[in-house]
Amino acid sequence: MSSELSPRSSAANLAGDYQLRLVATTGSKNGSATDGTLKLKKQGEALRYRIRPGGTIDSAVVHPLFGATEVDLTAVDAVRVGSTTSEDPMQPGVLVIERHAREGQPPSSEIVLRFGSDANRRDRQRVDGGYTALRVRKVSPEGFAGTWGSGIVGEQSAGFFCAVRKDGGR
Repeated sequence: MSSELSPRSSAANLAGDYQLRLVATTGSKNGSATDGTLKLKKQGEALRYRIRPGGTIDSAVVHPLFGATEVDLTAVDAVRVGSTTSEDPMQPGVLVIERHAREGQPPSSEIVLRFGSDANRRDRQRVDGGYTALRVRKVSPEGFAGTWGSGIVGEQSAGFFCAVRKDGGR
């Protein structure tokens, strides 16, 4: 799997229900796996953009989707940062963060799914703390896949994941 997502990639069409599998390749549970579900919904317009300090909108960072997951993160030694099942758009269990190059930079795209309602609270700007994040490397009609990492001070566990649409990509 390539380490970089295509510059034209977007999370816009990823809303839906998925079967999710995380496999650990580092950490105390290296070689273990966990399966669960993932539900992604379109984000309301008022919550789509990150607000910079000073109140301006950062148009290079978009939150196109939010949702929830039911997966046993401890099975792969991943950190839980609040509820992963919260479907509250102000502190969702899963937040999709899409970044694109700013004007004048070479084209690039990054899609990250950040797990945990405490990590995804809209009323706080986090600069450090625990994390579990999925980095999307491939998108197809059937789903998406990539790598994941988790830790508190530094990365304590990592691996790869795949999310397959429950409806088969229809």
